[in-house]
Amino acid sequence: MSVILSLLAQILHIGLMIVAAPTVAGVMEWLEARLTGRSGPPIQLPWRDLLRLSRKTPVTLESVSIVARLAPIAGLGATLSAAALVPSFTLGMALAPLADLLVVISLLTVARVAGDLAALDSGTALPGLAAQNSSALAVLAEPALMLSVFTLALMGGSFNLDLIVGQQREGLLLPAAASAVALTALLALLYGDGSMTSSALDQMFSGTDLALSRMTGWLRRLIWIDLIGGLFLPIGLGSANAGPADWLIGLACWGIKLGAFILCMAGIHAGLGRIPRHRLPDLIGVAALLALLATIIVLTSAGTA
Repeated sequence: MSVILSLLAQILHIGLMIVAAPTVAGVMEWLEARLTGRSGPPIQLPWRDLLRLSRKTPVTLESVSIVARLAPIAGLGATLSAAALVPSFTLGMALAPLADLLVVISLLTVARVAGDLAALDSGTALPGLAAQNSSALAVLAEPALMLSVFTLALMGGSFNLDLIVGQQREGLLLPAAASAVALTALLALLYGDGSMTSSALDQMFSGTDLALSRMTGWLRRLIWIDLIGGLFLPIGLGSANAGPADWLIGLACWGIKLGAFILCMAGIHAGLGRIPRHRLPDLIGVAALLALLATIIVLTSAGTA
C-alpha cells in the first residue's frame, strides 16, 4: 500500500509542477505589472502562448546540426526530471531515493548546456552572444550553488534532498547561522537567475521548439522556488504514506509558499527592477562568498564540537 501511495504522490507532484509552472509565470508577470501601476498581461497568457506555439511547425536553419534540433526536448526533459525530484507538497515519493541535490543541479546544468550548444550551433550573432554570456555567468553561479549544496550536505550528513528537508523540519539542521547564510546565497542566486532573460536564446526557436524552451524556463524557476521553500521552510511537508488527508495539508501549505514567493519576487522586481547584465557577476560573486562563509561556519562548528 505504501508503494502505491508513494507512486500516486509522485504522479500528482509531476502533474502539479507541469500545471503550476506556466501559471506561476503568468501570475508573477501580472502582479509585477500591477505593482508598477500597469494593467499587465492576463494571467493565462503563458497557457495561450503554449497552445498557440504548439500548433505551429518549428522552422530551423538548414545549417544547424542535430544538436540544435534536439536541444529543446533535451532541455525540457532534463528540467522535468529535476522537477520530479524536488518535493512540493510531500516527502517520501517514489523517486525520493534518487532525489540527490547533486543530481538536481546536474540536470539543471544539462538543460542550460543544451540551450547554449544549440545557440552556438545556429551560427547567428545574438543567440551565440547570449550563450557566451550565459556560460560566463555559469562559471560563477554554479560553484556558488555547489558550495551552498555542500554546506547543506555537511549539516544534514547526506546529499539526499528528502533527508535534509526532514532534518530541517525537525530542527536538526545545525548550525542555524550557516543555514541562514546559505539561504541568503540561494536567494541571491534566484534573484540573479530571474534577472537573466532568455529572449536572445529564444530567437533561434519557433513553433513547438519555442514552446518547449519557454516551458523549460518556467519549470526552472519553479524548481528554484520549491528547492528553497522545501529546504528552509518545510511547513506542511509530511510523508507520502500518510495518505490524501496529509496531502491536502501539504498542498495548501505549498500554495501559500508559492504565493509568498511570487509576491516577494514581484515586489523586489517592481521596486528594484531587474539587475543589468553587467552587474550580475557582482551579485553572483556575493552569493559565492556567502556560500563559502556558510561552509566555513559549518566546518568551524564541527571542529569545535
